Amino acid sequence: MPGRPSSPALPQGVADALVLLLVGACLSWGLGQPPIRDNNEALYASIALAMSHGGSWLIPHLDGVPYIEKPPLLYWLMALCFKAFGVGAWQARLPDAAAAWLVSLGCLLLGRHLRAPLAGRTAALVCGTAFGWVQISRTILFDPLLSLWWLSALALVMLASLRDRPALMRWAMLPLALGVLSKGPLALGLIGLVGLVQLLLSPAPLSRARLLRLYVDPWSIAIFLLLALPWQLLAAWRQPGFAWFFWVNETINRFLGTRIPDDFHHGPWWYYGPTLLVGIFQWSPLLLSLALRGARGAAADPRERSAIWARNAALTLLLFFSLSSDKGAYYLLPVVPLLAWWGAMRLQFLEDRGQLARWLPLAAAGCAAFGLAALALWLGSIGYRPLHLLVLQSGLPDSMGPALRLLILGLLALSLLAAGLLLAARLDAALLLFGFIGLALSLFTTQLQVAKGPQSSQQRVALYLHDLYPGGVEMYSWQTFEDHDASLWFYGLRPLRVVDSKSSDLWFGCHHGGSASPCVDQAALRRSVASGRPTAIWVARSRLHSFLDSGLACGMQAVDFGYSVVFVHPP
Repeated sequence: MPGRPSSPALPQGVADALVLLLVGACLSWGLGQPPIRDNNEALYASIALAMSHGGSWLIPHLDGVPYIEKPPLLYWLMALCFKAFGVGAWQARLPDAAAAWLVSLGCLLLGRHLRAPLAGRTAALVCGTAFGWVQISRTILFDPLLSLWWLSALALVMLASLRDRPALMRWAMLPLALGVLSKGPLALGLIGLVGLVQLLLSPAPLSRARLLRLYVDPWSIAIFLLLALPWQLLAAWRQPGFAWFFWVNETINRFLGTRIPDDFHHGPWWYYGPTLLVGIFQWSPLLLSLALRGARGAAADPRERSAIWARNAALTLLLFFSLSSDKGAYYLLPVVPLLAWWGAMRLQFLEDRGQLARWLPLAAAGCAAFGLAALALWLGSIGYRPLHLLVLQSGLPDSMGPALRLLILGLLALSLLAAGLLLAARLDAALLLFGFIGLALSLFTTQLQVAKGPQSSQQRVALYLHDLYPGGVEMYSWQTFEDHDASLWFYGLRPLRVVDSKSSDLWFGCHHGGSASPCVDQAALRRSVASGRPTAIWVARSRLHSFLDSGLACGMQAVDFGYSVVFVHPP
């Protein structure tokens, strides 16, 4: 018999609604305040903007040329947001933030379906407010959208195996196909790998033979192919070079570290250890306490089986990406909800057995330890020189000092109050209060991104040039594109021609774009200046010497923007 809660709890509907409201606030508050940044954000938002303004919805285009590194679903959703709500930063970030919120909703629904409401609510709260999850989901990337579809497919595959229901396996093909349309064949490969691990290590309650037959259900395969293949086949037919670049170069070669061009981050085998800690961040002590003191269910209990699926999937993803030569913090995004579900189910069994009292003191200590650690690190950054130098190197603006002090005091207060509520056996209130740490961190990082906007975005440069040349300007960039000045295109300075391009993201397009290629030589810039047309060239400060050595600056006026210099003609 399930044990009674150790203290009065909030009504289930109220508690669920509060969790979803808090998660929504973490993911959406101030979403449009930071400008579109000069990294993947600008690249992907520019592609969607081109679609919404009459560009091809079949072959994504960046700066006028094909860009086929990723499938189009995220671009489609952003383009629809632009059409529905206008063009801006929050509209571009909305699909990813909404996808992350839907993951929390999915945790709640799965918890109710499995008669584990506390587990569903806790998992929704943990993943929906975890620092790393929130920050990545507020950024324009493919991974939040992939996480939604991939985790939905995994949940349906798990339920199909627990209940021996081929119909559920067939339904799983819809989110799995959407996952492939979000980030390519990786979604299929990862679900297959997790299924194989489950088949080999923990096939119960089905036999391995029966589970294998469920995996290779012909109708499921047909549904997946019918949904996932049309765009890929049409793109291969319309775009020369697509088949090799998308299926081989972007998938297999990226994993092996032989992708052309080499534009990804390399890291040691232990790269994802610290990354995962940042991903779950403030919830690390509570998940650790559940690993130490949490309860397990009966082997045949579907809830326990779901925890095993989550654990096995998390470990499989961690191992897979650790073996890959391509490293990126956002690759581990689906691991955060998986770990949250595993830990939350351990909490559910504690409540069912009336054993919360054995865990609450340890959980309270973990909450308090987080707040005290934040305070200690802040004080150390003031009085301990190595930590102080580390803060300075992080680029934290002096203007953010008061906000940082307020954040630290807020983290300490929330942590200690949550610890007190846990000692008083007020579990729902304690977890919800601790979840507000996610909102505090989100608000601070939003302010930080706004303060560092001139360093990470060219919005200010674009506004200056629009005011200087209201009739338009021939815009050039010196050698760089992604991670430096890509937001120029989004903010209306298009086409953006790259002189002596060293861009990796334009590599495919400049080889297949023909006369539309934005990759030009120095002669193109000289002709534009000689014609008398308004001309501007953006130069990263790190490349200023090479630009000046080229002689192209002769007769142009330099305008200093701190992290870059823009040369204009006529002045």
